[in-house]
Parts: sequence; structure tokens; C-alpha cells
Amino acid sequence: MVLKSVENRLERIFERTFSRPFKSALQPIEIGTRIVREVDLTRRLSSQGPISANEIRVWLGPNDAARFEGFQKALVAELEETVRQHAVGEGYSFVGPVHVEIFIDDDLKAGDLEVKTEFVGGESQPRLLVSDGRSFAVGERSLVIGRSPDVDLVINDSNVSRRHAEVWRTSEGVAIRDLQSTNGTFVNGHRISAVSLSPRDDVTIGTIHLRIELA
Repeated sequence: MVLKSVENRLERIFERTFSRPFKSALQPIEIGTRIVREVDLTRRLSSQGPISANEIRVWLGPNDAARFEGFQKALVAELEETVRQHAVGEGYSFVGPVHVEIFIDDDLKAGDLEVKTEFVGGESQPRLLVSDGRSFAVGERSLVIGRSPDVDLVINDSNVSRRHAEVWRTSEGVAIRDLQSTNGTFVNGHRISAVSLSPRDDVTIGTIHLRIELA
């Protein structure tokens, strides 16, 4: 089910850009699904649960690489987001930031690809991911969420208070606190006052959904 969701997402994102001119060639959804399979096959278990590879290298044949020329940056960004979303859905954690690179292998034929994954440690940089596509680093200073134009994450929704909630880093990860808002802050459907967050938690403020990425 998660893999099908990944395929549908990549298809929607790229159908207007890629599908028509490249129907007989390698498609972005094929790269995405191959990466997801490799991530699943190479996952490791730790005391804190399954860990996903975060460094993904993809090799394409010269013909396919040429077809993606001019769109490679957008493709890489969406493939990285696909890995993050798949990891959240499966409950995987990362040891460092997700990074996808694409290379050319002159020995590969059109339609063929190779994928290799690695676990590369890096400094943890929690991020707050918003359902409308925005992303915010959670640093030393807390992020204030609300309707006011003066806050860090502005939500234009009449059901959201001017200063609705705040997110901040803790010694163990990330937490969220409701700032005595009128309509409340919800985590996994439950109204909260303050709670620590995991990557699998769904935060709802007004009509917006948020989640965190811990690395």
C-alpha cells in the first residue's frame, strides 16, 4: 500500500513534465519504486527501531540521463521526499539527512538502472514539515505557529489563533506546546497541552497537518 502511494505521488508530480515525451523510456516512478525497494531491503534494526539508509546513489544509462537533463534537480528533490515519506509510513529513522545522487553508467542500456544505499551519519537537524509543502528547521529558538504575520509559521485560517502553538527542540528530540489557543492543537486526533513528537505523529492545527523529521 505504501509503495503504491509512492508510485501515485511521483506519477502525479511528473506526469505533465515527463510522461508524454518519455512513454517508452525509464519513468520517474520506476526510479522511485526501485529506491523504495532498496531502502526496505537494506533497513537495519536498532534499539530504537528500524533504521533506513539515507544516502542513495542511482546510476542511469546515458540515454535515460539525457532525457532527464534539465529536470534532474526537481527529480532528485522529489526522490528525496519520497524516501522521507516512505520512512515515516514504515516507522524508519535516519542516521543523517536524506541525500539522493544520480550518476551515468555508460554500460547501462536504456530502461536499466542500478541503486545502492548507504547509512551515512550526520548532524541531526530536525525539521517541521507542513502539509502544504513548507518546511522549517527546528533550531535553538522555538518555532511559533499561528495566524499572526509575526509568527514563524503563518497559517491563514480563521480557526487558528494568532499565536496558536510552538515547537521546540528538547534533549530527546522535538516537542510541541499549545499556547492556550481557542480551538486547540491535536496530535493523532487528541487535543494536547504539551507533548513530545515522533516522526509518526500527525499534528493538526486548523486544516493544516504537520509532522517532524528528526534527521
